[in-house]
Amino acid sequence: MSTSQKEQLYEGTGALNEYIHEQTDADWITSIRRDAFSRFSSEQWPTTELEEWRRTDISSYDFDSYAIKPVEVFSSSVELPDDASAIIRFVNGVCTGSALSDKARDAGLVVASLRDAAAGRHGDELAAVVRTVAEPIMRENLGNADNKLQLWNFASITHGVFVYLPKEARLDDPIYIETHVDDDEAVLSPYHVVAADSLVDAMIVQTITGAEEGEVLVNEGIGVSVGEASHVRFMAVQNLNLDSTYFCFGNGSIQKDGDLQHYLCNFGCMLSKSRFDCTLDGPGSLVRLNGLYFPFEDQQMDMRTVQHHRAPHAESRTYYKGAVRDEAHAIYQGLIEVAPNATKTDAYLTNKNLVMNDGARSDSIPTLQINTDDVRCSHGSSTGKLDPMQLHYLHSRGYTPIEAEETLLMGFFEDIIDKAPERLQNELRALVSRRVYEAHDNDD
Repeated sequence: MSTSQKEQLYEGTGALNEYIHEQTDADWITSIRRDAFSRFSSEQWPTTELEEWRRTDISSYDFDSYAIKPVEVFSSSVELPDDASAIIRFVNGVCTGSALSDKARDAGLVVASLRDAAAGRHGDELAAVVRTVAEPIMRENLGNADNKLQLWNFASITHGVFVYLPKEARLDDPIYIETHVDDDEAVLSPYHVVAADSLVDAMIVQTITGAEEGEVLVNEGIGVSVGEASHVRFMAVQNLNLDSTYFCFGNGSIQKDGDLQHYLCNFGCMLSKSRFDCTLDGPGSLVRLNGLYFPFEDQQMDMRTVQHHRAPHAESRTYYKGAVRDEAHAIYQGLIEVAPNATKTDAYLTNKNLVMNDGARSDSIPTLQINTDDVRCSHGSSTGKLDPMQLHYLHSRGYTPIEAEETLLMGFFEDIIDKAPERLQNELRALVSRRVYEAHDNDD
């Protein structure tokens, strides 16, 4: 990429076709971009007439006010944390470094920039692996894309990670994907591919953080493939600043006896809308979808999960839990969908919310779509407030109002925090505690 290209801004969606034609990608990624752009051009932005978007109105967004900034190819080694199998870091879409432990390297783990690896910048052998593994996942997810934002992500991919776990790779320590954003009026479109062969055991931890100021739009895509008898945990922590916007469309497929645990921790952005679809393709497959969220001020968080049961004797569990305060609005939509041949399905989803004050709002919409008999499927939802008697009791024992609220919130969240990987539970407690004190600081 020339210096002039690096400095060029592709302003708004109108410049998207120009951006696509000037990228130096692998041919198959360019083909995916063009196929997505063809559909993108004929689609309309989602409106509140669509059930999934009825509570999230994006009509006021001027998507042409955001510019795509071409990502400079840059990569170096970084220091590997003591508790990591691998790490890869991005700043404003630029890969600033990656590292693997000796054990991970011996197991054949691949962690690389998706675009760099696909283009052969790390060798033809890796480029062939990326195409063989990543292209089918991305093609299938593009084929299932059902809205213009999702198509925009595929057409405008700025960066992303390729994680490949070969057969029998078993890693005790997490793979870290760290993204930091400090740009302004820019759109970043990452696409991450995680592919696990059979008999794999691994955990991926993704964090997205931002500078205190600056308006950015992150429009993310994720594709996770879990092979036979593999166990993959994918944890995402989103904590961008309150001027920013976050869209995320994730897809997971699970083969026979495979196990996928996806965990979303949502704290940042003025508006965030995420969806994770998981497809249980093999008998004996298991999915666990967990979510923790805590909007405040004027934040709006809209989350959707879909459990697609396509095979018999499969199990899925979804558990999302949040607190809402100030003028914030939380929306959770969950769907269990069972195909006609998916007998002996065992599926459940539940959503619990704590509304902290009268101005806060929480909407919970769990649904079932069952197309066969001989299944066990159910859902549940509850919304309530902090118990004033419990608050009074803590006040009478010397707790300040903020200490009492923090204590009760920690108790409310503990069972969902307990579902996170053990090494990350204290970090989640710290995020909840920080949000409590942030909210009270704003009240002052």
